[in-house]
Amino acid sequence: MLKIPRAIVEEMVAHAREAMPNEACGMVHAQGGVPFEVHRVKNIAGDEKSGSPFRYEMDPMQQLRLEAQRDETGETLFAIYHSHVGSEARPSPTDERQAFFPPGEFDRDPAYPNTFYILVSLASEPPEVRAWRVLKRTSPDETRPVVIEEPIERARWWPQWPWRCWMRRWTGRLRHR
Repeated sequence: MLKIPRAIVEEMVAHAREAMPNEACGMVHAQGGVPFEVHRVKNIAGDEKSGSPFRYEMDPMQQLRLEAQRDETGETLFAIYHSHVGSEARPSPTDERQAFFPPGEFDRDPAYPNTFYILVSLASEPPEVRAWRVLKRTSPDETRPVVIEEPIERARWWPQWPWRCWMRRWTGRLRHR
């Protein structure tokens, strides 16, 4: 099960909300396999290069700077994230195509083969956050790549107050570890 610190998830959700009505996008860096930093990247999709509510396109200069940073510091790319304004947190056919270079070349490995794709859906409240792996197709007969959900350990990032309230009611005090 995928472990993502609550602060990382909260930052991605905050970015998605602030980018409304457009999709938000960015990258999550890791150190030793543990995600530790969210990098917001400008969504340049759309006619004015100022974002789109229907798709995302990361600013390539920001992507290059973040890649250089990873090379200098030894950080790794843990995830690429983006939001869906009105649909579920599942890769769309456009998202699947964009995971490959050139886009839609499903017989090749994805552009970032060991990276998770995290989607934040604002279609419901609270926002839905889900992680995916996108892999090359297994057969030339397939029209789409392989997309596998990676469950997120929800206890690491869900708000703790309902549990604490119940615990206080049940025991008469709040338990600390």
